[in-house]
Amino acid sequence: MNENSYKNFNSLRRFCFTGVRGTGKTSLLNKVKPQNPEVHCISGSDVLREIMGGEAYSGFEFLPEEEKYAYRLKINKRLNKIQLDTDKHLLVDSHLTVYNLKTGDIDNIFTHRDYEFYTDLVLLDSTPEIVYQHRIKDSKKKRIVDLEIIERELGVERETAFQVAKEHGINLHIIRMNEKAVENLSRVLCNDI
Repeated sequence: MNENSYKNFNSLRRFCFTGVRGTGKTSLLNKVKPQNPEVHCISGSDVLREIMGGEAYSGFEFLPEEEKYAYRLKINKRLNKIQLDTDKHLLVDSHLTVYNLKTGDIDNIFTHRDYEFYTDLVLLDSTPEIVYQHRIKDSKKKRIVDLEIIERELGVERETAFQVAKEHGINLHIIRMNEKAVENLSRVLCNDI
């Protein structure tokens, strides 16, 4: 990386757009993308699927933790390259935490590279009832629909976002999933750019 591209890379923002599965991140992102051409939006899951080679992706959640971690580091390396290639601000549809199907725990899935990479966390927050409705509508994906677990997922995601932002100096923005979500996310992107 030459000095000019390094300086430009450091002036670019890297947003981790997070929220539990079923908050509506993908739908919201599809509405915000056209309004923000200076931001390259990408799905962390799509990057993982590409790295793993399609079919193997469906078994990711059942891999040993050290293998999952190794894949997460590869994702981070790929995101670095994508931002250098596009020379744009980057917004990654991702997660801070995920419900572990094997243990029933909610795991923090951020790596040390993520703490160094992201400049901003954008938490899409919601209610258990809204997440439940989104999850039962999406019959293609097997998702937890127990309201108590959903409420716990939302709470841990919130707590983790506050903790990560505080401990690692990452800017935290909270967007409520409501009728102003598109406007509020666009405002976060515009204000920080």
